[in-house]
Amino acid sequence: MQSEQQYLQNYDPSEFRRPSVTVDILIFTIEDKKLKLLLIRRNMHPYMGKWAIPGGFLQMEESADEAAARRIREEAGVENVHLEQLYTFSAVNRDPRTRVISIAYLATVPFGKLKFHAGTGAEEAALFTVSGLSEESLSLTSPGGEVITGQDLAFDHSEIIRCAVQRMRGKLDYTELAFGFLEDPSAFSLSELRLIHEAILDRKLDIGNFRRTIKREYEATGRIKERSVEKGSVGRPAMLYTYQSDSGH
Repeated sequence: MQSEQQYLQNYDPSEFRRPSVTVDILIFTIEDKKLKLLLIRRNMHPYMGKWAIPGGFLQMEESADEAAARRIREEAGVENVHLEQLYTFSAVNRDPRTRVISIAYLATVPFGKLKFHAGTGAEEAALFTVSGLSEESLSLTSPGGEVITGQDLAFDHSEIIRCAVQRMRGKLDYTELAFGFLEDPSAFSLSELRLIHEAILDRKLDIGNFRRTIKREYEATGRIKERSVEKGSVGRPAMLYTYQSDSGH
């Protein structure tokens, strides 16, 4: 009987067909009280001219997490932001080129940190407002007011985007995901945090109920602490808070 070392030396990797693997990064931010998503317009086949989620193929020498960190650095110019694995999309015919499995990641980025540009395989990049979402449909609005739907997106990216937004909405009540959008976690108001929640949920929240919930869930547990009163504000000054990062979002 051959040893493990002999088996590995004689192993033929071509015996099994191997799919390609990509990482696709959903880079969300909030601007003007709206949830926005970074998309790139493809300048090559397949889906030339279609809008798509930034991403790229996984290299042999890197993990999926390392590839995701590399791509968000290349596409959005940011590091050290909240980045979590969303889901693996593996429909057999999702890519017309060959068998391609996509590992999708969700990133929450403060607007002031974004430095995006069109990378390899793209002719332009833009922030689209998430303007309509249901389980079966999606609409996004470009900076110029153009409205696109799932049919205007490459691959299965409409499904991926819907999954990401629904994931964010579902996690607001039991995670600290919203704090990843704060421009300055060391000095923010509860109004700023509420506007982030409203942008993600796409609906208004009761101000009093929101404040009570945040104080109960976060201030009482020490995850946010009062810092100072906002200077230079009109009317009653707002209390500023500091976010004490926990083990994650």
